[in-house]
Amino acid sequence: MSIQTISSTITRLNKELADITHRMSLEQKKGADIISKILQIQNSIGKTTSPSTLKTKLSEISRQEQENARIQSKLSDLQKKKIDIDNKLLKEKQNLIKEEILERKKLEVLTKKQQKDEIEHQKKLKREIDAIKASTQYITDVSISSYNNTIPETEPEYDLFISHASEDKEDFVRPLAETLQQLGVNVWYDEFTLKVGDSLRQKIDSGLRNSKYGTVVLSTDFIKKDWTNYELDGLVAREMNGHKMILPIWHKITKNDVLDYSPNLADKVALNTSVNSIEEIAHQLADVILNR
Repeated sequence: MSIQTISSTITRLNKELADITHRMSLEQKKGADIISKILQIQNSIGKTTSPSTLKTKLSEISRQEQENARIQSKLSDLQKKKIDIDNKLLKEKQNLIKEEILERKKLEVLTKKQQKDEIEHQKKLKREIDAIKASTQYITDVSISSYNNTIPETEPEYDLFISHASEDKEDFVRPLAETLQQLGVNVWYDEFTLKVGDSLRQKIDSGLRNSKYGTVVLSTDFIKKDWTNYELDGLVAREMNGHKMILPIWHKITKNDVLDYSPNLADKVALNTSVNSIEEIAHQLADVILNR
């Protein structure tokens, strides 16, 4: 029952209680007047009162006593009704207190949820801003690096850069990279490309600069890594320059996880390891990359 309904019931009961109290007051006054009349009649009876007058007075006292009995009966009924209304009123007031407590709890839960949603929204905004800053920094770093290299070096070109978390190598990334190579795709994959003594950051920058496409293996482990975020920022930076190159793959991850991590990535059509096999994913990537 709503607070408004209970409040309306309490208002109605208060009106009924006031009405009964008023009626009881009137009846009590009538009873008091009758008692006063009876006393007056009794006091008027004396030794000199004639028999006929005495009979009349006694008859009047009897009539007044009957009227008083009727009034007392009516007062008794009104008293019962008053007690019933008092009980109902008490119950409704208790119900009102319970509903108000429940309403306060609901309001507290709603307030906490709104605060939590606002915090999450601020976190998402911060991630987006950080990504833009990182992308801008990446472009600046690449520009400075290119400017400082006065003697141009020939760097190998790749069809596809694979950005992934190391935890996903065994069950998915390594077999995917090997299958892509068999299909004729020149893959930048750390196990194929990096050598002892190489600078990891320089090699990643080179791979990002010289890859036509980049596939991002999105997983719960991927979104926790700093290096993967660095690689993704580089791919995003190239897309911001007008080159559509990110080919996302969802690996053991939900759409909500991707939305929380990056709404922009969640909006891209992605391959999914829960739907496609490694061979199917490799063939679909090869078709896009090699324009088959």
